[in-house]
Amino acid sequence: MTSTCVLYCLNFKNEVRAESMKKRFAGIDAVLHPGVPVSDPRIAGRGLIPHTEKCWSCMYGHLDMIREFVEKDSRPYGIFCEDDILIDANFKSRLEHVLADFESMQMDTMLLGYLITYPIVGESNGSYAKVGQSIYVDMDTAETTTFRYYDYGDIWGTQMYLLSRKQAIRIIEKYANGYADHFLANSATVFPPFSADWSITKEGRRCIVYPMLAIEDGLTGYGDDEGGQRDFHMMAHSSHLHVSKYI
Repeated sequence: MTSTCVLYCLNFKNEVRAESMKKRFAGIDAVLHPGVPVSDPRIAGRGLIPHTEKCWSCMYGHLDMIREFVEKDSRPYGIFCEDDILIDANFKSRLEHVLADFESMQMDTMLLGYLITYPIVGESNGSYAKVGQSIYVDMDTAETTTFRYYDYGDIWGTQMYLLSRKQAIRIIEKYANGYADHFLANSATVFPPFSADWSITKEGRRCIVYPMLAIEDGLTGYGDDEGGQRDFHMMAHSSHLHVSKYI
């Protein structure tokens, strides 16, 4: 994608979403990763309920992307995302600006797209302080955008996140070498669970960026019987549409 960063997108057997992401990433060398089926030997045969199988499939999909970055790419940074997002219309240029901030702040993990149901303003995000700020200037229009960076706690979502190579290696060493079965056998005492939302983005020196470079696409897969989740995801989409231009 750039000389310093590679981008992976998790897409599990959904051609409609794959084509949508290819259009969004036009001109960007993004790697579409095929994901992990529940028949994978790392998941099958353990008596997991369907919801847990889905969580493990997602988690292993993320871990396989991160492992591919660690083992097959030499660039210092990796971006990992899911296929249910909209991205900033000026994604590549803005990313280069945010990458420079990521490096200067010496971060391990930065959330570029995540689930939050309100715009973030001011010197803090609730009880979490702002840790940095910079101004991006569009070279064509001279329009300015203030990017703000905040510490965070239990913000959910692996819509899009940025890892340093060192942090990617730590995640693989911790979660990709038997952690799932260890958690399954000791779920009362082992934390975090083997789930992407609970683990991958909660490690290292970390921050979120706002405005986000990616937001939920608003096309939730939750039905009427999962109204709470559906409404949460819809709010995470609609609350930020006005902050930037997303495609």
